[in-house]
Amino acid sequence: MKFVLPTFPLRNRQRAGPPNHRGEKNVQHKPLDEGGTAALAALCALSCHAQSNVTLYGLLDDSLAYVSNQKGGRTFIQLSGDAQSDRWGVLGEEDLGGGYKAIFRLENGFTINNGALGQGGLEFGRQAYVGLSHPGAGSLTLGRQYDFVLDFLCPMSNGCVSSDVYAFHLGDYDRLGGERVDNAVKYMSPDIGGLHFGGLYSFGNQPGSLSRNSAVSFGAGYRRGAFQLGAAYTQIRNFVPAFDLGTPVFGASLAGAAIDRYSTGGVGMSYSFGALDVRTVATFVDFRHASQSAILRTAETGLTYRLGPALRLSADYAYTKLQGDHWQQVGLVADYFLSKRTDVYLHLNTMRSSAGVHAVLFPLAPSSTDAQSVASIGIRHKF
Repeated sequence: MKFVLPTFPLRNRQRAGPPNHRGEKNVQHKPLDEGGTAALAALCALSCHAQSNVTLYGLLDDSLAYVSNQKGGRTFIQLSGDAQSDRWGVLGEEDLGGGYKAIFRLENGFTINNGALGQGGLEFGRQAYVGLSHPGAGSLTLGRQYDFVLDFLCPMSNGCVSSDVYAFHLGDYDRLGGERVDNAVKYMSPDIGGLHFGGLYSFGNQPGSLSRNSAVSFGAGYRRGAFQLGAAYTQIRNFVPAFDLGTPVFGASLAGAAIDRYSTGGVGMSYSFGALDVRTVATFVDFRHASQSAILRTAETGLTYRLGPALRLSADYAYTKLQGDHWQQVGLVADYFLSKRTDVYLHLNTMRSSAGVHAVLFPLAPSSTDAQSVASIGIRHKF
């Protein structure tokens, strides 16, 4: 839904006459008096050279799911955000002349099943930024923003392409599902022959320390025809993980533990053979605390086949390793589009982990065993 804030062109004042044959009011023109001309000239000075567009958008997603083992028992749940997280937002721009634009975005995340705010209760927890853009210089934005893993690796990852939240990796620690940083200054280059690149710095806002709670992110991507290639890296100081891996790290669960330095990065590639899309992504996550280090590595591959304009089928596989432990996950997706904005989907996912390690499909709670499976059916609507 787009709202256009119009300019005020210098035209004659109008008054309506009787309706014409189409039911429209005839307009008779009367010359402007001196005061009217001055008033419109003042308005023109403010708005004639600026065109503003504001777009209201959103997404609603809900599903019914069966989980084979969650905290030791089978579970039937109603889960929102199975394909994509629920959201609504406002996106806007103002033409400043010379190709420059002022841009902004405010995006709220919520849970459709109970109306609760997402992202820890933040009003605009998904995105909130303002900045400037130019087609020849790129964009510079400030606020709460995604790092470059979302920009350059997500478009080739199984979870993003197949729209399946369970296809993301353990705890989404490699950030393919889209994670944000606060107090961020982000630059994205323009398109240079199919190449984009960018850099981000997040201020920690800690008195007496420039690095504490700070973050950096870099990325680059290239697209030419059916071929796409991307790479990204993100590092965060004093990171506090939210999810468990199903196995101890540094002798304890990762969830809620403070990590001195957390880094993740990866490379990805995809190619389209007509109706068939082939993709692969490899990522690493480096947890560093005091003198200890643990590295989580994941490699995934996937296929998506478009069976006509309405039906899309996807299959994906991922292998993750941490020290001597490993996890394997497989996903199948059928997605049928009722219209351009509404689709229904079926997700089937399963994970098996090595002996002594609990399986845990993101974003579920861990299984009590080395296996966990989920089947879900849902509907998504975009506006």
